[in-house]
Amino acid sequence: MKNPDIVPRQEISREEIQQEKSRLRKLALARRAALGRELRRKASARAVSNFADGVELPEKSTIALYWPMGDELDCLGLIEKMEQMGNEVCLPCIAGNDRPMIFRKFEGEDRLVAAAFGTREPDERSRLLVPDLIVLPLLAFDRKGNRLGYGKGFYDRTIAGMEKRPILCGLAFGVQELENVPASFHDVPLEQVITENGGALEGRTGMIS
Repeated sequence: MKNPDIVPRQEISREEIQQEKSRLRKLALARRAALGRELRRKASARAVSNFADGVELPEKSTIALYWPMGDELDCLGLIEKMEQMGNEVCLPCIAGNDRPMIFRKFEGEDRLVAAAFGTREPDERSRLLVPDLIVLPLLAFDRKGNRLGYGKGFYDRTIAGMEKRPILCGLAFGVQELENVPASFHDVPLEQVITENGGALEGRTGMIS
């Protein structure tokens, strides 16, 4: 006999996951935009400070940051801070829509070129690097470390193809936290998310004090 107290597990289809992600992207974009320019500027500065003061890094690490686009959290203040600590900083470069990204050393704004989606990346003269830690932009996250990106799969594809998986840390505004971000099989979870309020993923070790 079937136990009436056991409710059959409801499998969520791939199409349903994609539909939910699409809905959440719209919600997350609206939340981020509603902060306004000045609040985003102040929150970005606090998040950068939290990262620099709290994230534990091996000596002389290679750190991949990102060049912010639109109203993403501005992480550019981390470049100088990380270099002053003896780390190398690189930025992602898009090699093609269906290909993994590569990372080139940041060697000053005069060595950056316009790239896809309104961002910028180091030119081809800049040295290729393999990051120990990747700081990712995102639209939304949950406390399990699930990240909602823009849906192009650049970071997931890149990380999947790396010989050694780097530490993954998101940078986000506190309003970008959601109760649950649906995850597909190829989605790579984050070790930590840093916001203007500190480390958002409780119980994660080795990332923030």
